[in-house]
Amino acid sequence: MVLTPDHRPLDATAPLSPLLLAAHPPQSPAQIPSLSNSLHQSNPTAAPGLIRRKTSTGSFSKLSEFWLDGTPSTPSTPWEDPSGVAAVKHVDLSIDAGEWRHPVFKTKVLSILRRLHVPLWTHPDLTPSRIHLQKVSGALTNAVFFVSFNPRPTPTSPSMSPLLTPTMPASDPDHPPPMNADQFPPTLLLRVYGPSSGQLINRDQELRILHQLSTTYGLGPRVYGTFLNGRVEQFFPSRALHAEELRVPEIASSIARRMRELHSVDLNLLGYEAGKEGEPMVWRNIHEWIPMAEETLTTLSQAGGKWEVWVESFGLHRLRDELETYRRFVAESADKGKGLVFAHNDTQYGNLLLLDAELPAGVPEHHKYIVIDFEYAAPNHRGYDIANHFHEWRANYHHETLSWSLKPHFPYPTQEQREAWYRAYLSVDLSHGEEIIHDTASIKQDKVERLDREVRLWSPACSAFWSLWGVVQAGEQISNIIAGTEGYEPEFDYLVSGFCFLLLLPADAHPSNTQPSACPSSASWPPTSASSFKPLIVAVQPYRNPLHAQPQRLGLLRPQKKKSLVIVLS
Repeated sequence: MVLTPDHRPLDATAPLSPLLLAAHPPQSPAQIPSLSNSLHQSNPTAAPGLIRRKTSTGSFSKLSEFWLDGTPSTPSTPWEDPSGVAAVKHVDLSIDAGEWRHPVFKTKVLSILRRLHVPLWTHPDLTPSRIHLQKVSGALTNAVFFVSFNPRPTPTSPSMSPLLTPTMPASDPDHPPPMNADQFPPTLLLRVYGPSSGQLINRDQELRILHQLSTTYGLGPRVYGTFLNGRVEQFFPSRALHAEELRVPEIASSIARRMRELHSVDLNLLGYEAGKEGEPMVWRNIHEWIPMAEETLTTLSQAGGKWEVWVESFGLHRLRDELETYRRFVAESADKGKGLVFAHNDTQYGNLLLLDAELPAGVPEHHKYIVIDFEYAAPNHRGYDIANHFHEWRANYHHETLSWSLKPHFPYPTQEQREAWYRAYLSVDLSHGEEIIHDTASIKQDKVERLDREVRLWSPACSAFWSLWGVVQAGEQISNIIAGTEGYEPEFDYLVSGFCFLLLLPADAHPSNTQPSACPSSASWPPTSASSFKPLIVAVQPYRNPLHAQPQRLGLLRPQKKKSLVIVLS
């Protein structure tokens, strides 16, 4: 017998989707500075006065600091946030996700839960052996764990969970647990931040957003507390979607409607002072990540040989110039969209859950799908958020050998599939403070086509974003390459993933094109010489933009060594 984790039923009175305006605006939201309009200007992401925590895992806390009995030497403290979000507790401890299979990891986890006073996890009879631990596979930025109660007297071995679907051991009738079933601690999500993720993500900003979405909109998990390199979250009884489910019509339409709801969240209430008129997150992050990627690639080139060729082939200096040209092209285009929305920016199948619990009466059926992981959530154009989701239709992060590639798994959505998705998205009306779902057949075709042009325009930015992300995330991988660590195999190949996204840029310019076939296998990469890096030239058929008199074409040509890569705007 397998028990699902304890959970409370859904509250029929609680808001299950964001409305255009919140009933109770938060007090004194943290201010976000106006963002620059150029990739070449300084532009900090942290809100003024926001005290950022150390998230480095370079030095982990000693075992002696993790007490389980007696007076705490490191009590929990409120999160220092001038916006008034003081309900989230914090402990100054850090843990090493690499030792998750070792019994000491459970000891440290239980200590953190006790100091954070997580409900029902402070029972005096709880011991580390009462923790059932499962690591979620397919998590790319962080190490994510299910922390569940083990009702058996004997400890369980830590295991992998292929999707966000935890299990609990069955109780032993001959050895009942020291508490009643209604006192079992609930299953939690424990996130241990990745070694390089602190460079990519403003954790304090993320925490503020999570808190506001949860308390103001009833959207997203409750955060029980944070530690130096991670946090503890509420778990929704649910399962993550499978990769192939993104293209199931009913599910695709539900995701579209949920994204429309998220895009209706008031940016000002989340602390974004510039609101819809700010700078898109994608330009801000690309501007900040390019110097980080440059530093990472400089380190990698020190390995010499084939890795020096890899760095030269990647051509970061060319990519920087190309992106600046592309950014100006987007800025001048009438298809870029009208202002910013609150975008998730990472709606891959593993971040989309199907709830187990029954929905309250009167709640739309699509509300059984929820989105999690708001690490990259920020103001962005809706076209970018949708384009990024369509990229994820091709992904399979649980593939045994090709988890890092979009090439061999599933096709990009067809024109028919995209139009059905757009109609579901546009059918949601939140303009009057309540959710109204219109008949998809009533959506005008010109609105559908306009949204498709918007998505296609932003599609290359998605590949550029994740290409740089892969390089910056590869810090630990590069350290092992330089050290020549024998037998080292990364759980996820960030370097190859980054290069593959770079090679997707040409087909991004016209999604109906065949995607590049030059994405290398891990066995044959990196190349041993520059001559083995063949040019990739994808012919992009022009499409006519009805808003302009002349047809436009956006194409990117992947060069041979020492040839410049150009964006053709004609």
